[in-house]
Amino acid sequence: MTGSLIRGDHISCSRVGGAMRRESSQLCRHAQSLADALSDLVATQEPHADTSMTPMAATGTSATATSAAVATSLRALLATADDLDRAGAALQRFATDLAEGHELGRRAERRVQEAGLFLDGTRVIEPWGPASAPEAERRRAELPEVQSRVDLATAHVGRARGRLAREMTRLTEDFSAHSREARLARQAPLPPRGI
Repeated sequence: MTGSLIRGDHISCSRVGGAMRRESSQLCRHAQSLADALSDLVATQEPHADTSMTPMAATGTSATATSAAVATSLRALLATADDLDRAGAALQRFATDLAEGHELGRRAERRVQEAGLFLDGTRVIEPWGPASAPEAERRRAELPEVQSRVDLATAHVGRARGRLAREMTRLTEDFSAHSREARLARQAPLPPRGI
């Protein structure tokens, strides 16, 4: 028997998930800085002042559009940070499931060896060659139970991979939507310099 029944590196998955969650936290800090800057910008605009006679009158609409663009970018940044945290958490859950799958796989492989059987991929088979009638009968009797242990390990990891794939597909769509929203916000006009 070569290789391992269950493939995948649960330690790396956990580390990548943790790194994603740290990046999410950093994005939240950046979002807070952006929110503070937006609050300062809005506070400097005097909505009740008569701006019809000032140079700011011509740029009032532009400043409002800029504030709206920054607010849109802020929402996209916060949504991205939340989704990045969800992606990291999903990877860490998968890492836990994968570690459990490795343990189930080790137990199943040990049981295959103890029964004198072999693995062909995920299928438990009897070895080729002569065997006594009692030995062959014992192997045939143990084969269904041993196969069920192998199936349990592979199904456990298969379900975990399916959950991870569904979550990553959903998050990929969300990330794309946030990216489009941020790109549209960047197209807003900036106020003229020096005003």
